[in-house]
Amino acid sequence: MFKTAGLFRCCSLAGLCVLAIAVAGSLSPVAASLPIQPLGVERLPNGNTLITDGGLGGLDSTARALEVDSLGRLVWAYVKSDVPFVHTARRLVNGNTLMSVSNGNRVVEVNRNGDTVWTAAASLAYPNEAIRLENGNTLITDRDNNRIVEVSPERSIVWSYRSLSGPHNGNRLSNGSTLVCDGGNNRVIEVDAAGNIVWQYSTGLRWPRSVQRLSSGNTLITDTQHGRVIEVDQFGTIVWSAGDLTMPFAAVRLTGGNTLVSAGDHVVELTPAGDTAWQYPNTVAVVVETLQVVNPTSGCTLYVQVHRPANAGPGNRVPGAVFVPGGTGFGSSLDTTCLPEVIASDGFAFLHFDPDGRGRSSACPEDYNGYVNQDGLHACLSLLASRDYVDTSRLGVCSWGYGITMAAGAIARYPEPRVKFLLDFEGPADRSQTCQDSGGFVPVPADSEAFWQEREAARFMKQVSCAYLRIQTEVDHNPTIAENRHCIELINSATDAAYGGEGISVWTRVNDSVMNAANQVYALPSISGTPVWIPESEASQNIVRVLLYLHELADMDLSGVVSGPREVGPAGTLQAMPRPCRGVLELTLPAATTPRGFQVHDVCGRLVRSGVIPAGITRAGLDLRDLGPGAYYVSATRAGTVPVVIVR
Repeated sequence: MFKTAGLFRCCSLAGLCVLAIAVAGSLSPVAASLPIQPLGVERLPNGNTLITDGGLGGLDSTARALEVDSLGRLVWAYVKSDVPFVHTARRLVNGNTLMSVSNGNRVVEVNRNGDTVWTAAASLAYPNEAIRLENGNTLITDRDNNRIVEVSPERSIVWSYRSLSGPHNGNRLSNGSTLVCDGGNNRVIEVDAAGNIVWQYSTGLRWPRSVQRLSSGNTLITDTQHGRVIEVDQFGTIVWSAGDLTMPFAAVRLTGGNTLVSAGDHVVELTPAGDTAWQYPNTVAVVVETLQVVNPTSGCTLYVQVHRPANAGPGNRVPGAVFVPGGTGFGSSLDTTCLPEVIASDGFAFLHFDPDGRGRSSACPEDYNGYVNQDGLHACLSLLASRDYVDTSRLGVCSWGYGITMAAGAIARYPEPRVKFLLDFEGPADRSQTCQDSGGFVPVPADSEAFWQEREAARFMKQVSCAYLRIQTEVDHNPTIAENRHCIELINSATDAAYGGEGISVWTRVNDSVMNAANQVYALPSISGTPVWIPESEASQNIVRVLLYLHELADMDLSGVVSGPREVGPAGTLQAMPRPCRGVLELTLPAATTPRGFQVHDVCGRLVRSGVIPAGITRAGLDLRDLGPGAYYVSATRAGTVPVVIVR
């Protein structure tokens, strides 16, 4: 997606007859959620699970720390590129996260926002474990220095033990001794403060990677290369084991008696009997519905798929998101990827579709994201909103590239179903970035005004009242678009006039909250004062960002935030009530000694009504019931402009 890239029924939805044919449906425990290579794992007090995902062992930039809830939904992640091959992550009592960054030869503590608040790096060589002790010091297993060290907050070494070979997972016991895997010597040892070995176990071990002293006095060990986890008593007798595991790196005995293990490409929670109680990925099965929806404008039959959690239903409604493909792309291209299942297993009803004439939809002329395509998207939104497993108060749209024009146009032109959020990945703002004159893919020149009036996102963004979040990397996915100017144009168009923008959006932002504040407008062109872009080195983490952004937007509390169209212009000038309306408006404007003209334009700037308000009139009725539902601008000479939305 990012940087790669029979049941018949007629539903009356928002005045439309939407044909929905269920072509196929399946309940399948597909490999959902994010693909991972887990190294460390920890069950948190809130019931969530903190997973250290090593990616490809430092060979790429996909190493990260992930926190997922009991349903496998992503609730937090650290995805900055400054942690090549993070080996273990531990949640501290203060809410921060302590990470050992093996390929970076350091240990870092970060807060919930991802800011680094403490670092230890001097003389470390491939640290693979870091644990914060009760005294405030940090115990670090320094593998390539064949030692384990305790450092103070000031980073001074206050204790160390060196007689080790490739150590892993050192941890401090309540008696003051230190338990550590001496991997190169295929043993686990306990050493006291003076450095004396007071207990050890080595029988049949091959490359042990984690060890935990249990409250019973027994010891839990991952025998990694033998693919098993064993529990031994103080005499070395195996009292419990779980085998047939793929390279188990870490194991933790939970308070209820189950054992949490990271093995291969997943994390699994095993009961004492060895049964699976929970696992990640694939925590929740995904239902896939293949449908056909008729575009009411063109008559084209659109191919649609909805992926949703199997536990979603009338008693558990989930947020919905519609994916709008970029360029002349189509949603069915996602059928060969895991992306729909990833988003669905993360708690969303995710709909993707093929616009008119694209992919598996019936043959129709290419509309290049104009009104016809926008009407097709609206039909898909209406369909999703009609499903009894969708929470219609948390309905959103996710667009890729040029899909932003289709998305913004549909949201601006159709007040129902109400869209709560728009998530946009690097979409162009206007014709200069997509027409053939500038090397774009749309084979229509820039001077074809009638064509471009309905195909420029910046026009529509001024009438998008939902929350708008823009994802933008340093270098756009389209190399012909430079300087990220298009991002700034769209943000400025959407941001509410109260914040200096040109739009009515209840909330806008570029990228992460730690990068940029909400409701900001930016100068054009400008070297300084631009948003902070996602570094190219972190672009591989965009799918993680998408999941986090989707949760943020769907769960965002907009109560108390004035939403919908509001007056544009100085206070005390032209006003219109009610808004939204059903086509009849009451205008209030300052008295004037001469007649004044008024105009009504649609969102593409086309004049749809004009007239004259007599001199001395301060209140006037305006009947717009012959206009179709959608967003319009009402203006009066020397009295300003007011955006209105007509509903039916």
